[in-house]
Amino acid sequence: MTLMRRSTPLLRKYLFSGVTAGLAAVTLGNASSDGQVVSETRGILRFIRTMRIGLTISVDYYFSMIGLSEDSLNYNFMMSRIHQRSAERIRDGCLHNGGTYIKLGQGLVSLSHILPKEYIETLKVLQDKCLLRDKEELYKVFQQDFGKKPEELFETFDVTPLAAASIAQVFLATTKEGQKVAVKVQYEDLQKRLDSDVRMINIHLTIGAWLHPKVDFTWILNDFVEALKQELDFINEGHNAERCARELAHLKYVYVPKVFWKYTNTRVLVTEFAEGIKINDIQKLKENGFSLADINNKLFEAFGHQIFQTGFVHADPHPGNVLVRRCNGHNEIVILDHGLYQTVSKEQRTALSHLWKAIVFGDHNNMKIYSKVLGVNDYIMFAEILTQAPLRSTGFKLKAAMTKQEETVMRKLAGDRFDQIVECLQQMPRSLLLVVRNLNTIRAISYDHGCPIDRYSVLARMAAKTAFEDADKKALKRKIIVFLKKLWFEVNLLIAKMLIYWRTLLLRILCITGLAPDINAFMENTARKL
Repeated sequence: MTLMRRSTPLLRKYLFSGVTAGLAAVTLGNASSDGQVVSETRGILRFIRTMRIGLTISVDYYFSMIGLSEDSLNYNFMMSRIHQRSAERIRDGCLHNGGTYIKLGQGLVSLSHILPKEYIETLKVLQDKCLLRDKEELYKVFQQDFGKKPEELFETFDVTPLAAASIAQVFLATTKEGQKVAVKVQYEDLQKRLDSDVRMINIHLTIGAWLHPKVDFTWILNDFVEALKQELDFINEGHNAERCARELAHLKYVYVPKVFWKYTNTRVLVTEFAEGIKINDIQKLKENGFSLADINNKLFEAFGHQIFQTGFVHADPHPGNVLVRRCNGHNEIVILDHGLYQTVSKEQRTALSHLWKAIVFGDHNNMKIYSKVLGVNDYIMFAEILTQAPLRSTGFKLKAAMTKQEETVMRKLAGDRFDQIVECLQQMPRSLLLVVRNLNTIRAISYDHGCPIDRYSVLARMAAKTAFEDADKKALKRKIIVFLKKLWFEVNLLIAKMLIYWRTLLLRILCITGLAPDINAFMENTARKL
């Protein structure tokens, strides 16, 4: 009885929100034009499914955590079970709803230092193994766009998809000229259902903000919609791919497949077929003799060049979009799926470059200055969002890899300071939101590889190039000064890395000899106190 009395107000709130959402969905469906009735009806079904999943997860957490504290012996076991159930519900809901919902699910995968590991492992399937569509839909798209069947356009065409992603399926074909190509075909109903899904998602976000005031992301929806519209235009994606290839041409280890414009339109994109190993298939990479450290170094250099120098940034470099192969005896990374890019202005790139350098060197004064330039007041929170590292607990000393205890601290910080994180995200320029997503995604790849390189230093070098490039163009005397500054920068970078190494080694020796408290126990206690 006590349990029911405690839970009744919350359950009433959930029930009321569900009824309100249902009425809103029906109203939206009825307000649609005749041509959109079917799309809206399906949209309402997706909405109801999502609402049911959201309420189920909320109620599951609420009831499961009653009487459960962090001091309980079975706390970690119970929480892992709840996380797993919830992650599977989200995964299944995204797969059934498809399209827009899968894009939202994919965004969660890059938050591997914030979300529990059960979510990350379960939702990874959304990156390149979505539900397959009926082949009749494939023929319908080709008939509508080309007036022909795919077998009439190509010499050979395999109707079994190589991959099924959030907005399209990819097929293997051969052109009349004998070129092996990848054919990316958009789902036939995706553009029709976009407006409906966006309206429904907006209702979800509004209700979510009411149920959980700290989780208000209604402000980000417009940016998400604009990003999705970019991805739905395959002609735009083709141009993005060619620009990426031009701007990274000096990096001989980066390859972008060629676009075949003869077969490409808004919903069909044909590119050169590139074979390779997915960058997160660690076992296969090792079996084929690839160095994870070399791959990571190339990955961070390539995307660091985009972030800090060209300002034309691939916003979705998840593992399904990056392949590794050996070409002419050299390791090469192949970058796929160029639908979503973010352009960052020169002024913002320069400020971000100086900020990153300041973070690496623990320079609080410059961190504060350049955070302000980018419109963010809380420079420490901004730095932690950019680096995804618990800088408060490490004294702003960045390490190549975090311990399990430091990961626990980071997740705890994210939960306790969620409102500060949201405020920081709202203050930063909108153009940096997708840059943060890029950094999170490639960091997640590095994390899966075991963090074999110091990614902060690699990115710091890319940032330093931007900070120095203007001065490089001036008089000879100035060029000499800039050269010496670059040399001093490298010396400082080396000193910083050596200090971290020796401090860590000394601390371990002191722990072993009993002259200092065990660092693992210290981190665990810190995580509990936060």
